[in-house]
Amino acid sequence: MLRAALVLAGLVALPWLLRLWAPGFARALPIVVDVGLAAAFGSTLRAGAEPMIARFARAEHRLLEPDLARYTRRLTLVWVGYFAAAAALMALLWRRGDDRVADALALVGNYAGMAVLFVGEWAYRRRRFAQYAHASPRQMLVHVAAVMRGWGR
Repeated sequence: MLRAALVLAGLVALPWLLRLWAPGFARALPIVVDVGLAAAFGSTLRAGAEPMIARFARAEHRLLEPDLARYTRRLTLVWVGYFAAAAALMALLWRRGDDRVADALALVGNYAGMAVLFVGEWAYRRRRFAQYAHASPRQMLVHVAAVMRGWGR
């Protein structure tokens, strides 16, 4: 528990420290991360590839029914759109000189948006696919982390 708290504190403090020591890098980093995530998720949408969200779902269900497979492909596209839009919005705000708004988006808003999408999708999926068992958001994060650790091996 202490280790998790220290890691979280470091993740929260790092952007603020970078902003003081290397403001250009601090501004570019969240944009680069979001573009990288959009590209990584998008690359899994190629024909014959397994969509990223399907990988997460398979960690929970092992075998995906056809309706879940279609849903996970569409949801992967939604995440690609989210990451691309967040990167574009941050870049636009900084280019326009709206530093405070862009900083707030990069340091808080982007993560809050991801959390809202993650939890909102979970709530929607529980209703839309009520015939299937669903992991809790915490268990989903464990599945996501496991897939991401093994990705690219």
